Order: sequence, then structure tokens, then C-alpha cells
Amino acid sequence: MTPDLLETIAEEANLAPSAHNTQPTRWQADGDNAILLSLKPSRLLPIGDPENKDARLSGGASLYGTIIALARNGMGTSGWEADGDRARIELSSDACPVLPAELLTRRTTYRAGFEAPSNDARRALEDLCASRDDTALTQAKDQIEALSEWNDQASLAVMRAPDFRYELLDWMRLSRSNPRWDTDGLSAEALAMSGLEARAAGLVLRRPLFELIDRIGFAKAVVSEHSKTITATGLIAFHRPQGEDRWTSGGKFYDFWIALTRAGFAAWPMAVLADNTEARQEVMRLYQLPDDRDLITVLRVGPHPGNRQPPKARLAAHQLLTEA
Repeated sequence: MTPDLLETIAEEANLAPSAHNTQPTRWQADGDNAILLSLKPSRLLPIGDPENKDARLSGGASLYGTIIALARNGMGTSGWEADGDRARIELSSDACPVLPAELLTRRTTYRAGFEAPSNDARRALEDLCASRDDTALTQAKDQIEALSEWNDQASLAVMRAPDFRYELLDWMRLSRSNPRWDTDGLSAEALAMSGLEARAAGLVLRRPLFELIDRIGFAKAVVSEHSKTITATGLIAFHRPQGEDRWTSGGKFYDFWIALTRAGFAAWPMAVLADNTEARQEVMRLYQLPDDRDLITVLRVGPHPGNRQPPKARLAAHQLLTEA
């Protein structure tokens, strides 16, 4: 595989979602018949993701994106395997179904409030979730309210850790003057923040202001996403078999998100509901998920915003390759 073709494959595969938009996956040719994927250590989250579980989910999404990109360039795969923070894809000449590039570029994490859905949209979401064995949907207002409250409580709990906040701030791009505004991380635009909100976030999330606000009882209001969460058409628990490799789970997650995009929806993960033990138990109970399922995340889902979505911040193709 030529370096130019590998760059093309990596650039398209890197449209996959990743935690905090860290884009941790790197690509390397392994002879003519395989591609190696690895997680770059400097793009991991040692505080927020100490066991690299989310990073491997991100890697799995990129792996699935690689398979899609290969198909779009006339190549197939005969299989893949993962070991820790690395994966290897075997190439083949077999033809694979080709997904439209528009689906990949249109897929978005939409963090603003959703518009009201049509009845047809509600039914389409029901049908999509009913067609899979790894999703559970609720559109009930009281359940959305309850899950929103758990999300805010769990978010406050994790934000009370200063190290977590500073790691998050390191990946936030709160001003267009940030040289990495359009390459990685979470821009104020992607976070649906106004200029004033972005400036305030840069101050409030730091010591000692956050602790002071928390002491007087206003921290939950600062981190709350409730007003946006309750606009969702539905909340979807995405779950996979217990013990499944996170690379596999990440690929299935990206596959589902692409299916949501095809059906006309955008999504916004509530990852803290899977990370926080108490919240996770409440989610499993509410959705009546059996103990042999692993809750990956809960997605807020609503009508796709169309052209109102901000452009994706992505690294240049040459930055995605690892030299042999």
C-alpha cells in the first residue's frame, strides 16, 4: 500500500468519533496485505480514562472506519484482531459494500437543543432500535427527565475532581485563537457555547472558583445539561455483551451511529452514565438490561441539524500515520 493511499484511508477512517475528539488512532502499513492500528500514548486520557477503555472504543470506531474506507477504495478485508492498544487488519481483494461518504461527514455530535421531531421521525427511531439487539430506547418524558437528572448528578461528581477538570480543559478549544481549534479537541462551537459562555468556562472550571461555586450550591447548575437533554427525541442505551473486546464494541457503536445518521438523526453521548457506578445501575434498571450486558453509553438522539452543524475538527492526514 502506497503512503498516499494509506493517508487517504486514515483520513476517512478518522472521521469516526473519539473521546474528547482526541483522535488517538494511528495507522501503519504492514507489508502489502495488512494495516496496523495503534493508540498514540500522548492522546490518551490518564485521568478520565485510566484503563484506556474509551480509547479502545475510539480505536474500534476508527477500525470500522478503516474497513469502510478500504471498501470505498476498492479493497476488502479478510479479518482483524486486537491485542491491548493495537489492532491488525488483514486485507483482501473481496468486494465489500460501499457506504456513501456523505454519511460519514454528516454524522455529528450535536450538543445544542434538538428540534421537535415529527411522528414519522419517532416511529423511524423506534424501528431502527427494534432492528438491533444492542440498543434500548425510551421516548417517555418521565424517563428522559430521570436519566437527565442522573447525568447531571454523575457529571457533577466527576467534575469535583480538579485533575479531571484540568484534563478536560486541556482538550477544550475555547477561543478561535487556539492553534488547535480546527484540528482536535472540543471547540466552543462544537460544545454549542457562545463566546461569553466559553470565556466563563475557562474561568469557572479552574481552582478555586469551581470549589467556591460548589460550596455555595451552584456547581450543579454550571455543569447541567438538563435543558438540552430533555429536548431529545429519545435516549438510547447502547449495550454489548459482557467481556466483548472494546475494539469490537467501538466498531459496533460507530456502525449504529452511522445508521442513526442515515435515518436522519444526530446524537450526543452521555458517557458518564456508563462510567459512574450508581448511575450505571440506575440505567440498567430503567432499561431492564440483563446483567450479561455491558452498558457502553447512553445517546441523546434528535433530528439532525442539517447545515447548522459545525465543521469537524480533524488532524491532517499525514499526522495520522506511524512510521514503520
